[in-house]
Amino acid sequence: MNKRKINVKLLYLIVLVIYILTLLYSFATGFFEQNWNRVGMTVVSVLCLLIIPVVFKIFRWKPVYEIYVLGTCFMYFASLIGSCLGGYSVRYFDKVVHLCSGIFATLLAIMLFSILKKVRQAQNKEDYHLLLVFVNAVNLAIAVIWEFYEYAMLIFFNNDAINHYTQGVHDTITDMMSACVGGLFVTMILIHRYRTQKSNFLINVPERFYEKNIAHHRQRKMEEGNK
Repeated sequence: MNKRKINVKLLYLIVLVIYILTLLYSFATGFFEQNWNRVGMTVVSVLCLLIIPVVFKIFRWKPVYEIYVLGTCFMYFASLIGSCLGGYSVRYFDKVVHLCSGIFATLLAIMLFSILKKVRQAQNKEDYHLLLVFVNAVNLAIAVIWEFYEYAMLIFFNNDAINHYTQGVHDTITDMMSACVGGLFVTMILIHRYRTQKSNFLINVPERFYEKNIAHHRQRKMEEGNK
């Protein structure tokens, strides 16, 4: 295990400990204050923490701790701080979370592109243009599906997560615009990566995923085909 891998894994453990301690604080204060909404949302935050590890387990992917760190940090602010501890009452907190969701969703879209195309990065100009369109389309699709979910919460449970009664469509549109800006930020990094071949932390994340879970599997299939 190299030094870089140890550092990323240690960072994940630190982030995980902070998440768990905040979970316990949220549950305890919710229970003793009889704030059952906070208690319920704390349980949801536990489930949010498990999403990425469970998905990796289902598909038998090797852990990529950079993804675990980013995912845990995002869930920490989006679910724990935002939904459990009143973060969404802070002005613009919601927009920052949606902007970060756009960044994270676009990185996931790059990984999906690698899975579908079986490539580490765009191999030619045609693939490069396809990648740029694909990742932004996936990001916006995720943003729309999330707004569908919030609308369903309003219709079926009278939970106005979409702020329909106070802001109308303004909240929905600005949420999706924030996610779009996050996606465009990653797109600019992708363009810089393609033109200069210089790497950085964000682009390294999907490329690390490819190296650990796609490249090895592809190489093994090629070797089996040559037998």
